[in-house]
Amino acid sequence: MSHEPHGARDDAEGNRRGVSVMLATTTLFAIMNALTKHVATLYPAPQILWIRYMIFAAYGLAEVLRRRGRWALKSNAPYLQVTRGLLLATEILMYIVAIRYMPLADIQAITGAGPLVTTALSVPLLKETIGIRRWSAICIGLFGLLIIVRPGFEQFDPIILLPLGGVLLYALYQILTRIVAQHDRPDTTVLYTGLVGLAAMTLVGPFFWKTPDAPGLALICTVAIIGLTGHVLLIKALTLAPASVLQPFNYTMIVWAVLFGYVFYDDLPDIPTMVGAVIIVATGLYMFHRERIQTDRR
Repeated sequence: MSHEPHGARDDAEGNRRGVSVMLATTTLFAIMNALTKHVATLYPAPQILWIRYMIFAAYGLAEVLRRRGRWALKSNAPYLQVTRGLLLATEILMYIVAIRYMPLADIQAITGAGPLVTTALSVPLLKETIGIRRWSAICIGLFGLLIIVRPGFEQFDPIILLPLGGVLLYALYQILTRIVAQHDRPDTTVLYTGLVGLAAMTLVGPFFWKTPDAPGLALICTVAIIGLTGHVLLIKALTLAPASVLQPFNYTMIVWAVLFGYVFYDDLPDIPTMVGAVIIVATGLYMFHRERIQTDRR
């Protein structure tokens, strides 16, 4: 007979379910990225993102207004919400352009450094304190990033600056997400994310519009729906298990990126990229481990 406390069993079951949903989420995002790489060769990136935001904003608006009505539109930090939304839209746009020209695995390895950058920026921007162990992990992880980028070498490709810039913008987006959480409800934040992105791309998208045929439009909409489903599942996973439990499973996207890149685009990461990716993943996992220890001590 098990003597495990009932609450502990509930937490363990919630964690297992959360991890299962998280794995489904990362699989969907990996499929979305693989399809985006193909779509980006057919249509301009602003047009792809504009259609994605149309679908995301329509869903978000309908869902949030159904729950809270027009009060969901009221924000206590509108300027922060707008800035946050613009950061995300710009980051995704840079990512779509980069994914057209770079192997999936290379981009995913670089974006794997995102949590390290977010943690480093949380010190000056959020006044958080991190110990020498996490600072060491950040430095080692960034060294892994340098191995992938190879600045100063003949193999350096300026296009790699796009995912690097995207990592920085997404880290700032994460920082602002933490700040606005102190002022607004989550559903208000989700609503602003969709509406700000839609407004921004409505200003840009028409200048890059290329009228799609029926299969092309269906493909773009499929990418958008897969991405939306992934975000819904991510929210569900976070209701089942703590972020500290789920975040390490984001790195499974590197595995999917290698697989999809090889199967569909005949791309395989070279040795420096693989070495750098291993370093980034190892330091990222260590960071999450240290954060869980710090959380348990509080």
